[in-house]
Amino acid sequence: MKRIFTILVLLMYTSISQAQSKKDLILEVDGLRSQLRESETALSESKREERIASAKVESYEAQVNELKETNANLLKNLNSFTEASNKRSDHINSTLESLVKKEAQLRIINDELSSRDSITLAVFTQFKQTLGSDPKITVSNGAVAVVMDNSYLFGENSKNFKVQEKAEAIIANIGSVLKANPTMDIQIVSNSNLVESKDNKLNNWEIGTQQAAAVARILESKYQIEPKRIIATGKSELGLYSIETATEIIVQPRFYEFFKLVKESMK
Repeated sequence: MKRIFTILVLLMYTSISQAQSKKDLILEVDGLRSQLRESETALSESKREERIASAKVESYEAQVNELKETNANLLKNLNSFTEASNKRSDHINSTLESLVKKEAQLRIINDELSSRDSITLAVFTQFKQTLGSDPKITVSNGAVAVVMDNSYLFGENSKNFKVQEKAEAIIANIGSVLKANPTMDIQIVSNSNLVESKDNKLNNWEIGTQQAAAVARILESKYQIEPKRIIATGKSELGLYSIETATEIIVQPRFYEFFKLVKESMK
């Protein structure tokens, strides 16, 4: 009987222990299920956040690529602008250098023209002071002209080539001015209205040239005017300055030197 009781007690204890273990297992399973649900929820949330993060990454990557493309275009445009700006700057600098050079060239030419005009005006003034109002003295196009009636220089005989004594005084005054201005060139132009006759086979061109040469010889021999400065020419029967026959002494700067200077300065 005692043994049976002991067995019953053991069986009861075992049943109670099993019941307790089963309850604990159920609770543990419920806990695990709860953890599983929480884990699944967390996993789902993580996946959702991952999708959001991936979308953001893709968006950021797209923005980065767009910014890279924009930056590349800006850099390309900047390089193009810089290149164009450098070309414009080089062109402007070249133009400025050219303008400075041209300005210097024009300054040289203007200074030379002013100098020659001043010399011409000085010669004109000297002739006026030396010769007075007779003969006629004019200044035009950078040249001074002294016009003398041939009847005064050579007498009434139009075929005469010798300068009269009374005219040598005025030529002496002209010679003194010419000698004082050695940089001026001299052109002597004479014309005649002589009509050819059986006694005179010379024409007006020849007579005018010989009369101009007669004045040139006096300037050279008596007043030491260099012959290389003088050109003596004749004209036709057309008169000068409303004077029927006249000799004109034209005094002007050496324009060939001026043109040479211009040519040199324009290189």
